[in-house]
Amino acid sequence: MDATARPSFLSWNWTSPKMPGVQDDSYAAWFFQQLQDFRSEGHLVDVTLCAEGTEIPCHRLVLSACTDYFRAMFRGGHPESRKDKIEMLGVNGEALESLVTYAYTSNINITMDNVQSLFEAANMLQVKPVEEGCEKFLKDKLSPETCLRTWALADKLSYTCLSAKARSYALKKFEDVCETEEFLQLPVDFLKMYITDEGLHARKEERVLEAIIHWAIHNLEERQRHLEEMLACVRFSSVNQSLLKNIIESDQVLSDALGIKEQIKKGSRHARPRQIHQEEIILVGGCTDHGPANADFKTEANLFMYRLNLRFDVIDCKPVPRFLKHMESSAVCVVNSDIFLTGGGEYPTQAFRYNSSLNYWTKLASLWEERVCHGMVALNGQAYAVGGMDPVDYDRKLSSVEVYREKTKSWKKVKPLKVGVRNFGIAACCNKIYIFGGELASTTIQCYDPSQKEWTVKSMQLPEPALCVRACPVNSKIYLVGGSFTCVHRYDPQLDCLEKMTAEPLKSWDHCSAFVCGSEIYITGGLSKLFHHYLTTPHARVQCYDMNSDTMTMGFLKDLPIPLCSHHAVTLSKHYS
Repeated sequence: MDATARPSFLSWNWTSPKMPGVQDDSYAAWFFQQLQDFRSEGHLVDVTLCAEGTEIPCHRLVLSACTDYFRAMFRGGHPESRKDKIEMLGVNGEALESLVTYAYTSNINITMDNVQSLFEAANMLQVKPVEEGCEKFLKDKLSPETCLRTWALADKLSYTCLSAKARSYALKKFEDVCETEEFLQLPVDFLKMYITDEGLHARKEERVLEAIIHWAIHNLEERQRHLEEMLACVRFSSVNQSLLKNIIESDQVLSDALGIKEQIKKGSRHARPRQIHQEEIILVGGCTDHGPANADFKTEANLFMYRLNLRFDVIDCKPVPRFLKHMESSAVCVVNSDIFLTGGGEYPTQAFRYNSSLNYWTKLASLWEERVCHGMVALNGQAYAVGGMDPVDYDRKLSSVEVYREKTKSWKKVKPLKVGVRNFGIAACCNKIYIFGGELASTTIQCYDPSQKEWTVKSMQLPEPALCVRACPVNSKIYLVGGSFTCVHRYDPQLDCLEKMTAEPLKSWDHCSAFVCGSEIYITGGLSKLFHHYLTTPHARVQCYDMNSDTMTMGFLKDLPIPLCSHHAVTLSKHYS
């Protein structure tokens, strides 16, 4: 097309309500083409950007329309507004050329080779659409080979959510990350920050030591001076002594260079072993779907118990015992690494215990009351069954509370709730039990003090109805997720105040389960809404809330083995030999 030729269409934009506007989208494409032609011909070009020897002729008007950075630069008062050539310091030449091309075409090609320089340039020049494109690209491309550089880049550019996701990925995939070339290139400060993070998923302390040695040998001459500092991060009291002996005896030169003998002597300083990786996830109960062939999206009971590691790999999967095959609306809690399960389904008074060391279920004494849609919590080594509803009379909300006495092997009733509720959040924190919402008291917080043997209703009211929420206690605070909540909330029991966090679910979390691991809350499964909310079906996605950065991430962990809703997901301590 001739640069001066008009497109062969009419474009009307009437304001009269009698004549609706008519607009042809091809005008935008034609207009962009005109701008490119003007630029390539040098027509009306009034400025040249220079970066790393690259000169890019362009128009002030186009640059100002694309980004506030250039709009501010070319307005009066800045020396650059009068210059014909502007040196763009700190910007990669190729990235700058790509951004200028984007300003003229609205198109840009993001690759692994150019994403870092492009992200930094777009951040500096405030080209928001390209920044967001780079952020999404890096999130989608997270892998053991990319997570460390993405973490560092996101920190540098203050992209909190991306940094949190890359950090969480790197910590969980440590076993894979330390085998990459990217790990060997880490600066000493970043490596130290990485391996000392309490969230590091190193199954054994030997793996941390091996990773440091591998990193040091990669450039021993340069890195030898940092070894004392790095080896001080290893918790030698948890390292296999035969491995240490083998390192010392097999290569005297290496052991002397690493200074490992001296560090072993100081090993008692790190007597506390890493704990976060010494846990397993137990999935039990709830409902799943019939699979893709099911057209009406009906659910069926989950008849299996899954043991997973913290990467959500399946360690074991077994059918539940016959007496546990109907656990709908039951409740669980963990006491001394054993799971207590009560009520629900066809056995609303029955109680069971799962012995994690023996991998075996046993039946306990029956509850005093039939309970469904109730809650359980562990406090001071005892299991409490709280509230719920009568399985025969759904309108009858229970206020009764029972505690299991290990000495008598029986349940004993204690002081009842102030308000009977079902489908609520429950947590033990600061030596008290807290109840959040539930039907009939959806914005109420109730508190039980065992020393006073009394329930009270807190003056603090929840900002929105809390139905089927999950309450997760962490460091004298309680985080509320799932159910009817639209975002994460944090409750401070000592101040009786509630703070609304910024993180929102990335996937539906109605009828989900949640558990705490380190500084993160894992939110598993739930119900997905289909067809304009008329139908729902369980899903298998795992969302991860990082309490340190107040961000929600999803996608770098495996899904649950099956879609689940209204299930129980808990963690149990697991010690590896």
